[in-house]
Parts: sequence; structure tokens; C-alpha cells
Amino acid sequence: MATVHTAIRSKMGSTLYYVTTMKVGDLVQLARPASEQDEWATSGLTERLQRELNDTRVRTEIAPYLAKSPDRFFGAMILLLDADEEPQFEPLSDLAKGLPHAYKAAMSKGLGFLTIESGDRIILDGQHRFAAMREVVITRMVNGEYAKDVADDEVTVIIVPNINMQHTRKIFNKVNRYAKTTSRGDNILTSEDDGFAIITRRLADDDGPLAGKNHKGEALVNYRNNTIAERSVQLTTLSAVYETVQLVAKHYNIDDTLNEKKTHVRPDEEILDEGYEHAQGWWTTVFEGMPVLSHGRDNTKILPELRAKDGDHGLLFKPATHIVLFQALSQILKNDRKLTLKDAVARAYQVDWKITSPLWRDVLINSAHNILTKREHYNLAADLLTYLVVGGRMPTNDVEQLRVRVATARGEAVESFELPAPLVH
Repeated sequence: MATVHTAIRSKMGSTLYYVTTMKVGDLVQLARPASEQDEWATSGLTERLQRELNDTRVRTEIAPYLAKSPDRFFGAMILLLDADEEPQFEPLSDLAKGLPHAYKAAMSKGLGFLTIESGDRIILDGQHRFAAMREVVITRMVNGEYAKDVADDEVTVIIVPNINMQHTRKIFNKVNRYAKTTSRGDNILTSEDDGFAIITRRLADDDGPLAGKNHKGEALVNYRNNTIAERSVQLTTLSAVYETVQLVAKHYNIDDTLNEKKTHVRPDEEILDEGYEHAQGWWTTVFEGMPVLSHGRDNTKILPELRAKDGDHGLLFKPATHIVLFQALSQILKNDRKLTLKDAVARAYQVDWKITSPLWRDVLINSAHNILTKREHYNLAADLLTYLVVGGRMPTNDVEQLRVRVATARGEAVESFELPAPLVH
């Protein structure tokens, strides 16, 4: 099928390419992803894996984003023209007569019309985005207020014509190799649709309980890393705060309405305000009920001293512990509905929070006194803290399972292992 496109002709290295725009409805009819090319399906294992589509991600994340977001936007896609003949490009400067010299000079740089007579049009980069557009426009299996509008959206397409397989694979490899995925911190800082991220930023901004700077002028919350160095004068990480927001939202059954992967659009301000009120309340209560934590927040010079391995509350200054603490507080309140959050925090503060405490060995801390970072360790530590605080109000079967899990984690004989006594019986 012959098509004509307004395009800009350019060249990088030995690669000639054209930049144009296409309506989504036209693109999904004309092109197909590289993963559906028979000759590429028989290539090496690495190349097959690179080109393999993640259908679940397409259907549950990207396609719903298109169908439900009025502010949807995609970056340029690379389309390989697999044809025996070169497409025909006619510079606008050859067609336009009587234009001022300045305009002709600008047009001579490559503005014109590209005519493609035949050949396969193969999506070389942007396969998942293309598959999502096809899912919305052709398959129509995704519901959303804007689903019917997607076909008329215009996307930028970079057309690379008639090159050999080796050259094609080089382009694919380099485009993917040098593409850098944004960090979790960057995503939290920039997302305007992720309710958890929006609330997390509010906690660290303006009058939030985690707002402010340390004595070095750095933000109190580290957004660059997911861990905190022992000598750091920052209190916690943005990533850890984000997880505490998720835990609080789940406690109040509003996590689905804040979850970008489920809503795909910015939550209503009412639900954001509700989520922030809960998260802000929990963090404020934790600071009030754990004076050493608020003391460190307000006196950042001594944070390394407070975080030290021999400090009485060193573990409370680890981001991982903040996640464990909030998870445990939610579980405590569900196990003992007579307890208030204030009471739960006060009891949790009585626990031995030394990094060197045998209590946390192989549960949250390894033999070198470093944090164990797997989710299973966080869960085990939260369950142990819950047991220590609620005591006999924890179901007997849950206590027995906890005993076995802790013994197993420590490599001790299950038959003779006993849990430490809870704070209350």
C-alpha cells in the first residue's frame, strides 16, 4: 500500500532516516512489531528475549493508560522499512517556487515528502507501545473514556529504510542498550498520576512531617538512593516513605484508588487529601511516640551517632525499619482493635532497637549487622514486631507459624526454639 508522508530527511553516521508523524489508526494498520517477524523469531536466544512482548504489561498497564488518560503521550517510535526499493523523497525546495531565500535555505536541510510504495513496515523500537495502541484501536478489549479517540492521535515515527539485518540488529541493540530506565526516586518525584507518589512528595514538602533540610542544606529525605549510609545526615529515603504511604493507604482500603497501575489517571483531590491526612497522621504519631526519631530529625548532625551499631535505637534510623514499622503498626491495630495508633507506637518504642540486638539477628539484620533486604525479611520482622506488641491477642496459629519461621531463619532447631516474651501477655 503506497503512502505519502510529510517528513524531514536526516542522517546520523551511515544511517539515513526520516522523521514524520502518523495517526495511530493508520500506523496500527500499516505496521507490525519485530516480534512477529518469522525470520527474527528464529534468531539467537538473546535477540528473541529482547523482542518478546510482555502481553500482560501491554494489557494491564500501557493500553489502559491510553484509553483512560486525557494527557496520554508517547515518545518517537522507530519503524524499519523492509523493502526492495528505496522510498522516494522529494524536497519541498524542489517543489516550491518563488519562496524567500531564507525559507529555501531552511527547506534544503531536508523538509519534504516521503512516498513509500511497498514493503513491510516493522516496529523496531516501541513494540510495547505499538501493541498497546493496536489493543485499543483494533482489538478494542480495553475500556476507557478516551479509547475511541486514540485512533486519531498522532505519534512521531522515525523511519529507517531498507537496511540489512546486521545493521538492523545494531540499531536495535544500541537503542535499547543506552536507554536508561528512570530510577524509582525519579518516578516518585515526577509522577502526576501515581497517588502514592503525590502523597509521598507532600510529606517531604512544605509543612509535611518529613519536610525541611539538614544542617548541610540537603533534603531531610534522600531521593537519590534506596539506602542510607551509616554516616549519612539524612533521615530516610523517598523510596521508603513511598512504601509507608502504600501501607497506610492499604490499611484504610484506599490503595486501589491511589494506585496508578489500576487507575491510570491522577486520583481525585479528595482521595489524595484523605490519603495524605492518614499518612501525615501516622508519621506525626510515630515522631511524637518515638522521641529519639524526632530528635534525630531536628538535630541532623547527630544522625550518624544515633544510627551507629552500638546506638540504643540505631535500627530506627534505617529506611528498611520505617517500612517494617508501618507494616507492623497496621497489623497491630488489626490484631488488637482496642489499641489506638498512639498506644501501638508507644509500645513499639519499648522494643530493643539496637542493631546488634539478638532479637533481629537473621530476621532483619545479618551477622555483619547489615540490613537483610528481601521482602521475606521485612515481612518476618513486621510479624515479629506485631507479636511483641500485641502478645496474646495474636492468633495462636499465627504465633506458632512465626516461631517456626524465626527458628528456620536462624538455622535453629524448631522443636526447642522459643520466641522472646511479648511486651504484654
